[in-house]
Amino acid sequence: MRDCYEVLQVSPDADPEVIEKAYRVLARKRHPDARPGDRRAHEMMIELNEAYAILSDPQRRAAYDRERAQRRRVPEALYVFWDSGLIGLYRRYGR
Repeated sequence: MRDCYEVLQVSPDADPEVIEKAYRVLARKRHPDARPGDRRAHEMMIELNEAYAILSDPQRRAAYDRERAQRRRVPEALYVFWDSGLIGLYRRYGR
């Protein structure tokens, strides 16, 4: 998933009201009913909903911000390995 702040087109220091307003505006534009024939509309709406779910919940947003800051400190190659390798194993066997 892309960066949640990019998906909602808000800055990382946006307050909850700005995040909610951005979500509502983008949801109207990206909703599959508003984009008949657009095959990606459903996927875009899922991404938008996921980003909003994270950023609208104070605890999830704080955890996301910590992870986001960590990602910026870790070299990209290591993060790609971590994300595709270890996280994939956890998703497959860790539940």
